[in-house]
Amino acid sequence: MAPSTQSSRPLILYAEDSEAQRYAVSHVLRRAGFEVLEASTGRQALELMERRPDLVLLDVKLPDISGYEVCHRIKSSEASARVPVLHLSAALVTTQARVAGLEGGADAYLVQPVNPEELIATIGALLRVHRAEEELWNSKQQYRAFFEANPLACLVFDAADLRIQAVNAAAVVQYGHTREGFMRMTLPEVAVEAERETFTAFLRSGSALSPPSRAWKHVVKAGATFTAETILAHLHLNDRDLRLLIVQDITEQIARQATEQREQLQKLLLERVLLAQEEERRHLARELHDHAGQLMTSLLVGLRTLSDARKLADAKHQAQQLREIASSAIGELGRLARGLHSTVIDDLGLQEGIQRHAEEFSAMHQIPVSVDFDKTPLSILKKDEQISIYRIVQEALTNVARHSQATRVNIHVRRSGPDLTIIIADNGCGLVPSRNRLPWQHLGIEGMRQRAAMLGGSLELVSEPQQGLSVQARMPFPHPPTGAAE
Repeated sequence: MAPSTQSSRPLILYAEDSEAQRYAVSHVLRRAGFEVLEASTGRQALELMERRPDLVLLDVKLPDISGYEVCHRIKSSEASARVPVLHLSAALVTTQARVAGLEGGADAYLVQPVNPEELIATIGALLRVHRAEEELWNSKQQYRAFFEANPLACLVFDAADLRIQAVNAAAVVQYGHTREGFMRMTLPEVAVEAERETFTAFLRSGSALSPPSRAWKHVVKAGATFTAETILAHLHLNDRDLRLLIVQDITEQIARQATEQREQLQKLLLERVLLAQEEERRHLARELHDHAGQLMTSLLVGLRTLSDARKLADAKHQAQQLREIASSAIGELGRLARGLHSTVIDDLGLQEGIQRHAEEFSAMHQIPVSVDFDKTPLSILKKDEQISIYRIVQEALTNVARHSQATRVNIHVRRSGPDLTIIIADNGCGLVPSRNRLPWQHLGIEGMRQRAAMLGGSLELVSEPQQGLSVQARMPFPHPPTGAAE
């Protein structure tokens, strides 16, 4: 019950069956600045409690109901439990009577005759305590209202044993447990089994000045899981060390971010494909002009020279040179064709395709490349799987030429149990993330990762600065048909 708001002066309910005594005490109270409600019986005093007095001055010996019983009823009602009760008695003055009154709920006990100054001072002290308790109670009620109305799940737990002490309605909805069910749990039980140990350590940690925030996998009563972003705060209530965990379900947010990242990545990859096509066209034009074009020009000049030859020996010598030029031109055109489409895989298979590409890469960039297939039966792979693996090796070698400053490359293709592992390792400068780009945000690397993912596998980068880079692609390997050579 809140203090009376009908007047700026405190309202006191005084219950006394003696009219003369009631008049004398009421006069003292009014002179001290209090408003006074007078009651001659216990029932009348209980009825006047509806006027919301700030304090009850209660005679112990009333004609109908004892003052002890009136006090008990006042303190038993939620509406009036916080109203201070002061017993005042001229008949029951023994120590046992005072103890009975105080144990029955009274806040103080005075015996008649009492000095008016002592009575006013006692009432003043009780009202000060009452006001402080009311402010604290109102503060707690505001906290409870905020706690209960918070749309995020809130769980209060004991810092010592991590047992849940209170939850709000949002937590009941989020996790599916009843409030009574929560009270039988410790907080680590809301985390999935795999994270329970680290979640427990998190709950016991943190600074009161800077509460930590983390994301975890939590499990609801039905068994489903969700990603929970949590904020931990310290509380100190009623001399107890408590903590508050605020939980937000960010499962949909993470899924939405992942979708947006995939869409952005697909857009970047499409842009890269278009740029790569344009670069390939420019590269092809340069190659045709610088190499194949020059060979064709040399062949044309040689044919004119041949037509002008006057001696058979000179003609034969020039014809031999023309055959060599023509052979180089055919080889160069073949190399360009293989760069556009790996016909060698169609003709000879994946192993030969990787071997030839490694040899051409080594000759062009002057970087020795060793290839080890470890008797792996690559021929049982589907054609699109072989092409994807070939492109992973091709992209990895391209990155070596562009970025690694390596002097050696080793390619290992081997079967490891049910998986096929392709490792392209160099001894270059290693992969050093830039300030604004992480390693997995490089489109070339992402392209390899997606090719591996399309085959049901994964791509891992193992690198240390100045210690080289190892690109490791792992994917399921089909079991060879019965009778096939391993």
